[in-house]
Amino acid sequence: GIYINRSAQDVFDFVMDLGRTPEWRPRMSGAEWITPGEPGVGSKFKVSARALGYTFNFELEVTDWDPPHYFAYVGKQGPVSIKSFMEWLPDGDGCRFFIGGEPEANNLMIKILRPAFEYTLLKQNRADFDRLKEIMESGKDRAPAR
Repeated sequence: GIYINRSAQDVFDFVMDLGRTPEWRPRMSGAEWITPGEPGVGSKFKVSARALGYTFNFELEVTDWDPPHYFAYVGKQGPVSIKSFMEWLPDGDGCRFFIGGEPEANNLMIKILRPAFEYTLLKQNRADFDRLKEIMESGKDRAPAR
């Protein structure tokens, strides 16, 4: 996780604006809600992500929704199943933002590549945290998406 000198609500609102995901997670070429209406448990969204030279497309479903504190989701198709969460904990004038979860390989090749996949994902998440912190603390989140 990372400390961001902005409120949990501000960071949550930016992160949940899925159209802006590529701004802070550049390996994500796209993300969008596919269930109409306000997000909540059972809502679905899709993401496209690049890792290890491949593009993975996932349809994910919200399993826990407690704005602006907690968000969890699962995805069960493709070569990797995902069970993941994001958490925003108030801390003074800012918040601590965490991402966690476990990918599970659904085929032999991905099982073999799992250590490389996990190392790459951890490294990318750390860089994503730094980008998110810079965007939020500089006020760039207030600018319209490009």
